[in-house]
Amino acid sequence: MLKQKIIVLLELTKEHNLVSLIDSHMKQIFTQMLKKLGMIIFWIALILNCYFIYTGHYFAEAFTKIALIPALLFHIFLNTPNNYFKNNAILIFAALVCAWLGDILLLNKGDQFFLLGMLAFACAHILFAIIFYRTHKLRISTALPAFITALILVGALYVLYEFIGTNLGSFKIPILIYMGIISTMAIMAVNLLGSDVQKNIVVMHFIPGAFLFIISDALLALRLFMLHDIMLLAVAVMFTYGCALSLFAGGFTKLLKQ
Repeated sequence: MLKQKIIVLLELTKEHNLVSLIDSHMKQIFTQMLKKLGMIIFWIALILNCYFIYTGHYFAEAFTKIALIPALLFHIFLNTPNNYFKNNAILIFAALVCAWLGDILLLNKGDQFFLLGMLAFACAHILFAIIFYRTHKLRISTALPAFITALILVGALYVLYEFIGTNLGSFKIPILIYMGIISTMAIMAVNLLGSDVQKNIVVMHFIPGAFLFIISDALLALRLFMLHDIMLLAVAVMFTYGCALSLFAGGFTKLLKQ
């Protein structure tokens, strides 16, 4: 009789352990899925946004565009627990909020909204540059990649300015200032190559993200001031911008985990 009771107790214990194991495994799966949810929402919204731009559905385009950065903030929030006030987290949040305000402002027509949107994005890039500089200050001993990048950017942006300069009108000075700001951000991103930050974060996220921001803005300038009617150009602007945001969000998530 005692032996049977022991056998029953052992079987119950095994069943309980199995249930606990399954429950723990399901919780892990759910947690991992939840952590990826923000980025999944972001990519769905970006693809839909590009489609709505091409097909001319303005309200759907506006809605999906506004959803992009909140989705990335949600992703960073879920994947960096207990780091909300550490390692530049506040600056990262502020930079992405500035970019989000820029998205909202540029949904409106008119020169004033364009200038305000450009100001919001300039603030975002200044904050990105500060984050990169705080992570690794510019030093002569490790500044060669940043110096080469500066030369390349000066040459490339000069060519772009010469190409569209006559069409800029009263926007010449603001565009030049913005070019300087976004170039500084890219230089600071490349400067991270000399830092203690894991090279894969810099090479796979921050450097390509910075240059995609520049490419996106260059395409936007071409579309706004020269090639107004090419809808695929508008799609390219949004897609490169979205990829840049995604790369930065992924890089900042990894940076905050360190």
